[in-house]
Amino acid sequence: MRTESGTQGQSATLAGLEGPRSLRPDELKASHDLAVLCFGEGVGADQPVAGYAPAWRDSVEVFVHRGAPVAQIGVFHSRLNVCGSQTHIASIGGVGTHPDYRGMGLGTRLLDHCTRKLVAEGACVMLISGTRGLYRRAGCVPAQIFRHVVWTGPQDGARLSPFTVRPATEADARQCAMLYQMEPVHLVRCVEEFERRLRCRVPDGRLADNWIIEQASEPVAYMLTAVPWGKSREDGVHEMGLLGEYAGDRSVLLTAIDGLLANPELRELRLAVPWWDRGMLDWITPPNVDLGWSVLTAHTMRIVNWPGLMRDLRLYVAQRLTRRERRGLRFEQAGDRFAITRGRGRLEFDGMAITRLVLGVPQGAEDLVPVPADGLGEVVRALFPLPSFIPGLNAR
Repeated sequence: MRTESGTQGQSATLAGLEGPRSLRPDELKASHDLAVLCFGEGVGADQPVAGYAPAWRDSVEVFVHRGAPVAQIGVFHSRLNVCGSQTHIASIGGVGTHPDYRGMGLGTRLLDHCTRKLVAEGACVMLISGTRGLYRRAGCVPAQIFRHVVWTGPQDGARLSPFTVRPATEADARQCAMLYQMEPVHLVRCVEEFERRLRCRVPDGRLADNWIIEQASEPVAYMLTAVPWGKSREDGVHEMGLLGEYAGDRSVLLTAIDGLLANPELRELRLAVPWWDRGMLDWITPPNVDLGWSVLTAHTMRIVNWPGLMRDLRLYVAQRLTRRERRGLRFEQAGDRFAITRGRGRLEFDGMAITRLVLGVPQGAEDLVPVPADGLGEVVRALFPLPSFIPGLNAR
């Protein structure tokens, strides 16, 4: 799509512009074409137009001009289980604007619309796939705490009893779901979500995307791997793989990773380990390369409903604080101003600072969210940061 004179002379109001609103079924093909234009051919195959219907909350929000989407954002709702408490998060991805309509503020307006919409629908945290200025201007920041590692070879130490690693298939979805649900921090998923992932590619070799590890014929762990674009050579050698999600017995997982790297076609595997996962962290030793602590790669986050988040996490709070420490504890929000109060103590933050405090920032960046060394500060440090999580299948 190109206007007769490009963007030159177009009114900032774009006469006839529709939106922001949800994508309609008859606009699906044009939406896919816009995604291909913005991101390339790798965004996925065409879907049947007749089969599209916006979900109750998941949706694609758009601006439409001259009968076709010119800016769009995908919104996807999930629940996050944090040590038994559940809260509502919304993932945002597929943010794109047609080249002829860039620089007109459509992306900013659409993101603001989506933020207000997802808050109205109950979301407390916003997770965005991307780090560009559009998201930072909207108050989203890089957050969470991970140890980033380049796994290059087998580890020293005792090995476990025999186990098998095989490509996972759709028939393994239930077992993967059960292993994932036992993780202390996990997104709430149904078995069908695992089925969709496991059927997306028929594993046919040692570099299959999906793996299940068994001991005595019982599943004890799984891992989902992938080779990033541009990291496969014509001779079949994969310069780098990514471990996108894992669950289950850590010792078995790490030994299985060693087995993958015994394949000469895979040179290294990169993984991000949450700060709380000692079962993985304790095995980060040479010859593997420790890249140090950093945030969740290629994402930004924002807390959009602070009181609602802490209401959802009241069981988590009860597990971390005594009854005396919880007495009088309040979590307040007025626009982009946030506060934690208890008795006469009061700590105030802006939106970026509260997100960094609650979701975490890497070591060395603590000065971004100073917390006093008093009674209220002790309470805050007992609660935050929340355990970090990997989006995995829920990445958008």
